Amino acid sequence: MRETDRNTREVANRTTQRVHRGPLGQVLERYLDNHRRNGLADYSAVELEQLWLAAAEVDPAIGLHLFAQFTPQDWHVLAHTCLYCADVAGAIHCWQRYSRLASNMDNLQLIEDASGLGMQISIDAPPRLGQFMVEHYSVMAITQLRRGTNKHVLPALAQFAHARPSYHAEYRQWFGERVEFGCGHNRLYYAADTLRLPMQGRHAGMLELLCQELDRRMARHHQLSGWAGKVAASARQQLARGQVPSLESQAEALHQSPRTLRRRLEEQGLTFRQLLDQVRAELEQQLELQGETRSEIAFQLGYSDLAAYLHARKRWQAESP
Repeated sequence: MRETDRNTREVANRTTQRVHRGPLGQVLERYLDNHRRNGLADYSAVELEQLWLAAAEVDPAIGLHLFAQFTPQDWHVLAHTCLYCADVAGAIHCWQRYSRLASNMDNLQLIEDASGLGMQISIDAPPRLGQFMVEHYSVMAITQLRRGTNKHVLPALAQFAHARPSYHAEYRQWFGERVEFGCGHNRLYYAADTLRLPMQGRHAGMLELLCQELDRRMARHHQLSGWAGKVAASARQQLARGQVPSLESQAEALHQSPRTLRRRLEEQGLTFRQLLDQVRAELEQQLELQGETRSEIAFQLGYSDLAAYLHARKRWQAESP
């Protein structure tokens, strides 16, 4: 007799939660002198909005200022990768190509019209959170382009969907004189001579190596959709709490029976162990980039000792595409 799912139809079919991956939430918490999450958890839109609003009480223009709080260890791998591109145009294309690795809340598109080549940022979030995120992403992009070219890069035109904020005068240092508000979209346009500026750290070999890894990550993210994506997100949260994920604990969290959840994963070509290995391998790379030691990584990935972690690591490497 087929086992009955322990869930309502609404729970089983609800859409995947909007999350932001990487250190943005941790930097906000650090800014607020709050507890750190050890670099493991994804942050939901609700959690991020609460952090941004709390930070805005301290600094209303926190969206423009937060990236200054990031260390190179906090940067997403994309922020590093773009510095190895040949020129500004290449860096912009690279960022757009892999942007979904950082968050499923936002979408980056290249726009080419009478104003030139532009990057459009769309945020699937409440308006206030969307404004913070757009300001942060835009300042991050300009900062990295300035760092990469060693030039005072400015957009030819900056358009924002939100209304003009009280601190609008601060926009000038990041976006120049042509700044428009209430446009219904968020776009940064760049002049042709800016797009041709060479990146001082350009390195074709390093860029190719990093893009190969990012392509593998993209393939994993495509695979981790549906129920696999829900299990992966839940497993990350459990690791962040210092707990070791199991099929049973994930089934309980997702209101499924273990047998049903196992079947759903098998329908996507995955076992629970393979899925957990992928989650741990991805988190390992993030922790390595943050400079964590092997022992610290082993602990944060839920292993009882270093030897168990190193043994599992060999398995990941052998099974990786």
